[in-house]
Amino acid sequence: MSIDPADFAARLRAEQNDPGREETLRRERATRQRKAILAAGAGILLLGAFGAWLASAMGGRPADEPFAPGMLDEAMWPDEWPATKSIPFRGSPAAAWEDGAVGIRLPQSKAVAGLTDLEVSAGLGAVRDFLITTNLSSQTLYGPNPVVALNLLAPGDPARQRLETALTDPGTGRELLQFLTRFDRDEVEVLTTAGMAKTDGTMTYEVTPAGELSVQADYIFVYALVKASGAKQIHPNGLEVPRVVVHRQLDTLVPDGKLHPQTHTTAIINDDCTTPADGFIHPLFYDDQKKTKKWASVDPYAEKHSNAAVPGACVRPART
Repeated sequence: MSIDPADFAARLRAEQNDPGREETLRRERATRQRKAILAAGAGILLLGAFGAWLASAMGGRPADEPFAPGMLDEAMWPDEWPATKSIPFRGSPAAAWEDGAVGIRLPQSKAVAGLTDLEVSAGLGAVRDFLITTNLSSQTLYGPNPVVALNLLAPGDPARQRLETALTDPGTGRELLQFLTRFDRDEVEVLTTAGMAKTDGTMTYEVTPAGELSVQADYIFVYALVKASGAKQIHPNGLEVPRVVVHRQLDTLVPDGKLHPQTHTTAIINDDCTTPADGFIHPLFYDDQKKTKKWASVDPYAEKHSNAAVPGACVRPART
């Protein structure tokens, strides 16, 4: 449809002479300005949201800001953030270790220096049983009297006597931790989804000049724990989980199926040294880290531990 030029010109003159024309133009300008402001504000909000996501993804979040933004998968969290029950061994070498007793593998036994294959195998099995009962058995982890563990030690052996004394004398509570891994059930629970703990280590053996089987065991046990009550909720689907690392080195004679420990070294990392010596390990949680600023730092997975990592020592744990 064509428009007559004369009619179009007449219409323009009529609009220009319209007394309400200025008000109409003013309203149109105000509308355009509002739309421009809203568009700019939306752009700023979008840029701010992207910046917050980027800061979260890079770990650059304030210390007092809640952990775990919804868009950041827990597997991508910085190692400094607490682990949760969802991924209890995140950021730890122990994540790739075997579960519980599976990680205590025995060397191939064979007849040697007057001992039969069966005698060597039985001796190695006794040491393995001792490591399991002292570090993985629920009777020891929570129990008041680890009878099975004690019975694996030879009657009258000094190590057994020390443990029996410590069980009856509260003043020597940390003596128990030299051989036993124990937690206060009213304080924490060990996650059982990983077979009580993650385990890694080695066992070797030799025969002494006296013809006795000597076994050397070197194992690390890593426990993931959660508070028995009042656990901190790190994100909607995960409660805070700290880890305790127990490194045990045992050199023992096994002449008669019972253990006669010759040397025994224990390092416990992530044990609160400010708690009473009650025979339990008391793990530090994320909010407890502020009290460890002046303590010596110890990497529990390092080949050599500081002597300060003995039970009850004040050390700042790394990667726990």
